[in-house]
Amino acid sequence: MFDYVFLVRPTLMYPIWIYFLCGFWSGQRWPVVAHVTTLHAVMIGTGLTLVMAAVSIFNQIRDAETDRINRKLFLICDGHVPVRTAYIEALICGLLGVAIGWMAELRAGVMLAFALFMAGYLYSFPPARMKDRPIGGLLVNGFGGLIVFILGWISAGGAGWFPLRSLTYFGGFSAVMLNTTMPDMKGDRETGKITFPVKYGVRPTVIWALIVEVITVCAAFYFHEWILFFPGLAMVPFFIYALTKKHVADVIRATKYSVFAMAIAICWVFPWFLIPMWLIFFGSRWYYRKRFGFDYPNLKSG
Repeated sequence: MFDYVFLVRPTLMYPIWIYFLCGFWSGQRWPVVAHVTTLHAVMIGTGLTLVMAAVSIFNQIRDAETDRINRKLFLICDGHVPVRTAYIEALICGLLGVAIGWMAELRAGVMLAFALFMAGYLYSFPPARMKDRPIGGLLVNGFGGLIVFILGWISAGGAGWFPLRSLTYFGGFSAVMLNTTMPDMKGDRETGKITFPVKYGVRPTVIWALIVEVITVCAAFYFHEWILFFPGLAMVPFFIYALTKKHVADVIRATKYSVFAMAIAICWVFPWFLIPMWLIFFGSRWYYRKRFGFDYPNLKSG
């Protein structure tokens, strides 16, 4: 049973929930929709969680061979969860998530449906297979961060479909995405996937990640998105260090610390977020150690 729970990769929900809460915090400062309730926000957050769970499963199905080479995400690539069952779980999560979002608000339902199509289908499946293309993968992840922020914004009563400040979070997701592709270079190269670091190499990828990070920090300052600005500014030295060392381990460290810094900022504003954060962290450590003898998640550089 736990295999089917952890198939959705709960630890990947950290950046999703963090960006959602960033949008919620921002929307609270500019509320224009008086009828918004706590239930409204919970429904949109639940819908988002289910849709991103579906996206994660679809990605693992398509990346089974790469994961087998890189020795990660063992559930599908090693046959612990049948592919057919994984598809069923993904479809249930995705469609239920969109339906819940739609019941909460039209804008949320449309955004979640678009996210499921873009990140669930276009990102992983042919003919688009955006995740296997250097620029396509970058754009989909960037738009993913933007949509997650907007959903949080909507859930707090924010106006419109596309608040200009959401572009800040496009950059934040893009910078992290560039770094997360580097540990998988071996498997991606062997399976014919042309990701950004496979095509351009480690150093150019780290350079672009640093550039995007700096732009994001500047944009956060301009829009007064302090919940992103201060963690982002604190992480710039780690990106610079990774550039000077040019080691993938240092890139991994910068990525993990970025998520951790954002989590601290969110917990400062929403202290209750500590509860799901620690439950997932220690629950995942218990599961992966007991099931696979694997030390995950952690803040190590490898």
